[in-house]
Amino acid sequence: METQDFSLIPRMNCIPRSFDSNAPENFYTPPFITKNGIENVLNNFVNRDSDIYVATYPKSGTTWTISIIEHLLNKAPEQGISTGASNIELCLWLDRTASGENWRSTFLELEKMKSPRFFKSHASVGLIKQPARIIQCIRHPLDTFVSAWHHTRGKTHLFYYNGSWSHFFSEIALSSKYECGDWFDYHEEFLQASEEGKIDALFLRYEDMKKDNAVSAIHKLAEFIGVESYNAEEISTATDFQSMKQKSLVEGHLDREGNLSDVLVSQEVGDKNNPSNAHIRKGIVGDWVNYLSDAELTMWRNYVDTKKDSCPHVVDLFSLDNLLCS
Repeated sequence: METQDFSLIPRMNCIPRSFDSNAPENFYTPPFITKNGIENVLNNFVNRDSDIYVATYPKSGTTWTISIIEHLLNKAPEQGISTGASNIELCLWLDRTASGENWRSTFLELEKMKSPRFFKSHASVGLIKQPARIIQCIRHPLDTFVSAWHHTRGKTHLFYYNGSWSHFFSEIALSSKYECGDWFDYHEEFLQASEEGKIDALFLRYEDMKKDNAVSAIHKLAEFIGVESYNAEEISTATDFQSMKQKSLVEGHLDREGNLSDVLVSQEVGDKNNPSNAHIRKGIVGDWVNYLSDAELTMWRNYVDTKKDSCPHVVDLFSLDNLLCS
């Protein structure tokens, strides 16, 4: 890959943030999810009120949450880590499939599946065809942004981005130009829709899951998806960070054809000067302290101050002090 292929703007698509014809076009998706694909979901996907979406802001614990669900249902892949890219996985990434060449045949196969069906999504609440049930893992925004920088810089074959951590933080994340747009707005829309009874949702906090290796979350997920017989401790061990990291390193991840791939695999965790392309990278809480300068922390606190009044549900979920890191 030549240097001129890179840019200070990640290669993404910008689409309307809901199915509403008057919706603003301020929702960012990776290159393989297109406006036409989203329209395929709206116009051709036959949804059911039992459909369950693991719908998250990227780098917030999506893969972890899906792995727990796979183990609860005894449908974890024999080898590799699920990414939602292939039709053989439990949680198919619906928007990605809808943007591909074979979306019609996949939609027909989905109509034959028994309920409940499970889907992975990073779509906004307005781009998930209703009715639907939502599982959302929410992570502290600063740790999310750190992981997002590694994700965007490390996957050069996808985003072609070569900005520094500082550039990404100020010009991409805080400018609402990362995947899914503004972190606050994305979650506020889901939380508000849940409070108003528009969606049936289970919200999990990444930091809470880390405290007990997700045992409490496993019980909540089991109740939400209707699983009665399971061993929470065994699932917790099988899906903890070290287990999934090792599985990733040894076996790889499932690609679009359902084959094992090492494209998203790396032992390196990186730092603020060296991005890592590992999909399962570090998985800790509070690593943002190793990235933000004093000036960037001030910038962040000023940004929170501009969002707190318009996103009260997010503030209630995290607390203002937690968001301000004070």
